Amino acid sequence: MLILKDGKIATYCNLEEERRANRKFLELETRGGDEPSFNAAVEALGVEMATSGKQKIKLVLPEGVEVRDLYRLAADRQVQIRRLDFKKDSLQDIFLKAMETEVTDHGRL
Repeated sequence: MLILKDGKIATYCNLEEERRANRKFLELETRGGDEPSFNAAVEALGVEMATSGKQKIKLVLPEGVEVRDLYRLAADRQVQIRRLDFKKDSLQDIFLKAMETEVTDHGRL
């Protein structure tokens, strides 16, 4: 995929590779237990995370961290994982990211 901005290449990527790279992006909904301890333990694994609301978490798992690690940490802290969704960037997400970034100097077409 090639996206142009002001006649310059804003981004160029292989969609299949881009989607594979985003495979470890998760949305999690939790309930009960020691949620602050769970969140701290997840971060200690090197997981990038952001919370939206008390029990909704967005995560990016680094290489070597698996979903089963999250379930283990949750069980240790009596936290229920109520919902877990894998998310991938849509074409719209990729396009919007490209429009937000500075245009690289690949020259005009």
